[in-house]
Amino acid sequence: MTDNELSDVVSPRAAPTRDFDGLYKALLEAHPRDTLHLLCGARLDGQTVILDGPTEQPRQRSRQRDKVFLVRHDDHLPADIYHLEVQVQRTEDFQERMVAYWAALALKYRRAQHRIHQVVLWPLGGGYPGRFERDQARLDYRSVNVPDDLDPTTLLASPLAPLALWTQKPPGDLAERVADRIAATGALEEQLVQIELGMLVGGSLAVQVLEALRRRGMNDVLEQTESGREIARRNREQGLEKGLEQGLEKGLEQGLEQGRLDGMRAVLRARYGELADLDDLARRLVDSDHDGNIARIVAGATLAELRS
Repeated sequence: MTDNELSDVVSPRAAPTRDFDGLYKALLEAHPRDTLHLLCGARLDGQTVILDGPTEQPRQRSRQRDKVFLVRHDDHLPADIYHLEVQVQRTEDFQERMVAYWAALALKYRRAQHRIHQVVLWPLGGGYPGRFERDQARLDYRSVNVPDDLDPTTLLASPLAPLALWTQKPPGDLAERVADRIAATGALEEQLVQIELGMLVGGSLAVQVLEALRRRGMNDVLEQTESGREIARRNREQGLEKGLEQGLEKGLEQGLEQGRLDGMRAVLRARYGELADLDDLARRLVDSDHDGNIARIVAGATLAELRS
């Protein structure tokens, strides 16, 4: 498969929001400490207890927060509630939703025992600045534009390495280092998430990651990803299409050849009558110089001249 063909396969399908949401959530859940430290700026020690918090809004099941972590401390300090939201594009109601999310968290986690931190991750950048004001209300939250705000070197040294693929300042060996991190991941499910997330970057960079993973002997893992299955399907379709194209081309060539042979027979028969070696002579004249021999017959060449 050529790079162009592979690029077509793995280019994001306008990068659907659900892909980013689901894959980010799976990555964050698998690595809560790295998530809180690298994306939320949290300072954690080895004794910190991190728990998954609820994501559903009370009495409004159709609206969910993407991820909530509860961080409990052993020094009697209030617990920290980290709400992470993944947002691909700005929407008109996004900041109002952040207010609603905060209010629901504030009702559940009382001020005396908890501190609420909200972090919005913008995978493609271009996010709101992190402050919303309306009337007498104001909400401040941490807004992280992944391509601009995160250090690729730090990401590449962590399980969150695929996020570095969107950086505006990529190192020259970016794809190789991401592939190294994926290959070093112990759990298959985590590898699949990291690969699928990496494929969302699309274009030549996704091609480079795929090729780097292949060189590391990860074809079996790639075949279990949606992107890998799509590549295999495209390969099958392209193989069938190429076979049909070659068959049609061969058929056309054979049809043209047969037409020339039939035409030569007709010209010979009309000029010289029935010949014992008609088929053999027609074949030799077609194979040697079809157009030139037709011209010779029309010009009055003798059978001896044609047979010589």
